[in-house]
Amino acid sequence: MKLLKTFSRILLLFAWAIALVSCGGDTSADADKAFQSANYNLAVKHFLEARNDDPANKSMYDEKIALSYMLRGEQLFERSKNIKSFSGNFEKGLEYIPENPSADFQKEYSKILTRLASAYSETKPDNEIQKEEFLNKAITYLEDALVNDDTNPEADAALTKIKSDNFQKMLDKGKNFFSKAGKGGNEDFFISAEYYFRRAAYFDIHNKEALNLLSKTREKTLSLLDNREDFAMAIADLSRQANDIILDLRVKNYATKPVAVDIKNFEIVDVDGKSYPLNQAMMDSKFAKNEMKNQTIDELKFADGILVFSVPKNIKIEYLGYNRDHEVVKKYFP
Repeated sequence: MKLLKTFSRILLLFAWAIALVSCGGDTSADADKAFQSANYNLAVKHFLEARNDDPANKSMYDEKIALSYMLRGEQLFERSKNIKSFSGNFEKGLEYIPENPSADFQKEYSKILTRLASAYSETKPDNEIQKEEFLNKAITYLEDALVNDDTNPEADAALTKIKSDNFQKMLDKGKNFFSKAGKGGNEDFFISAEYYFRRAAYFDIHNKEALNLLSKTREKTLSLLDNREDFAMAIADLSRQANDIILDLRVKNYATKPVAVDIKNFEIVDVDGKSYPLNQAMMDSKFAKNEMKNQTIDELKFADGILVFSVPKNIKIEYLGYNRDHEVVKKYFP
């Protein structure tokens, strides 16, 4: 296995060297030699120097630096079994991945992601919270591995195994939280139940029990604020008028600083991924006094208002989304 890993890295470096020569640049022999001999500390040092001396090939050197950091982390993990050594160097390497990495880099990066996921799977957690954190990280890295190389058989097999091994656990946890909430407990238990049922439904997309329980739980969580989200949404009421859906929405800021709300960032998305815009004209004409407006919400404060979207009656809605800070906050429909 180690022989194959070394051989693939040599081929990758050979491809880089040819590209550099064709560009008329320095082959950075010392850096390449250090990389081939798995001296990643020295490789990082020399690649950084070469990058400064040859800015025309910055992206190519960035790929080498990224891999050197990540492989250094893997090397340290193999020696110490300290997951922080791997993850810390991996995170450092992420800083150097260019916007449009080469296909060769993506394949090698996919392999590293797979091995990082494996490292999280084999690391013993300190508690139940960390156990779930490690599971989520392993899943995320395997998914990313397949995004970068959808022919990666190790990543595909590992992700399939994780789903199979954890489906029933997720389903049982969801049932437990749903039962607690149903017995007059904290309504936040419904939010926890939704999380686990969503996981179970992802692990087995054809399991009718998981899908039905997820839908049933979302009937409860639709009107609940999730205090684990910096920007939380709750739909107190919804109704239809012809091809428009009217939402009575509350948003709350659980972040540690004020949040600016721009209503143009709200959207309805159906189960096929199609987005539906606000019907601003109807909001202004029929709900002028109560419509949601652009505003800034202070910490732990909330805002209420009406939103109207043009959505045909035959469309099944997946979620209400709010595009914020390069991510989408979602409130799922049953």
